[in-house]
Amino acid sequence: MKKVKAISGGVWGNLSITAGILGDIIALILFPGYDFLKRSVSFLCKGPGGIFFQLGTTLSGIFAVGFVIYVVRTFDDTIISKNMKKLALSFALISCVSFIFLGVFCGSNPIIDLIHGGSAVVSWLSAICYIGIFSFLMMKDSKYSKFPAYVGFSVSISLSLMILLFILYYIPGLQGVVALLPLLEWYNTFSLTFWYFVASTYLLVKKI
Repeated sequence: MKKVKAISGGVWGNLSITAGILGDIIALILFPGYDFLKRSVSFLCKGPGGIFFQLGTTLSGIFAVGFVIYVVRTFDDTIISKNMKKLALSFALISCVSFIFLGVFCGSNPIIDLIHGGSAVVSWLSAICYIGIFSFLMMKDSKYSKFPAYVGFSVSISLSLMILLFILYYIPGLQGVVALLPLLEWYNTFSLTFWYFVASTYLLVKKI
């Protein structure tokens, strides 16, 4: 915990972004014929460069833990209750740990695939909660500008839409929505990365 506090959250956030992006890019390069419109992000782990996707995702989740712990500690105790901060951190840690599992458990084995899918859903749901709460707290804390908060709210809304489509897929007659899921998952990957970049850069520039 002391190391997390000593290193800026901006550093942790950018390390998380870098690990995730590098893992995805290498896995994409080594995956001939990959189709963004038909394949989910996680399908990269089944390609020739799957190990890079898994390593990048796992490291990204580990670094993200340092980022969320640091951000929660920056919120002003005089205007934000400890219970609210604990709630935000709880959702954030659940999301990060689930994301780490998503990277570790990835493959064609049915059991591994089930763990991966479950981890993905838990990570998405908890991310909706913690990013929404973080954004709300950033709006209340004067040391933050509203831009990171607005980006965070948009990410929570987009993730919520993806969860909704995921649920609709299991309703008879609505399986067609699955055609939108791969592209929406990629969009959310980019939007979440952008929020981490905005928040991390803000922490570094403002020296928070």
